Amino acid sequence: MKNAAAMINDAAGALVSLLKGLIVASVFAGILFQMPGGWGDPVGGIVNLVNSFMGGGLGGLLALLVFASFIK
Repeated sequence: MKNAAAMINDAAGALVSLLKGLIVASVFAGILFQMPGGWGDPVGGIVNLVNSFMGGGLGGLLALLVFASFIK
């Protein structure tokens, strides 16, 4: 019985890990690409992301710097 429970637990963990990866990938794809419009525009998506930070004034600039520091 312990073996079956461990097997179910491992399968559920693998499924949850797969779903987490798909969610993260879809979030990044949504940032980089325009999803409903077809294949998308990665450069335009990045430009729009930076412009949204820059439109926030000093707070947006600080948020962009914090965001850029996480890339290292």
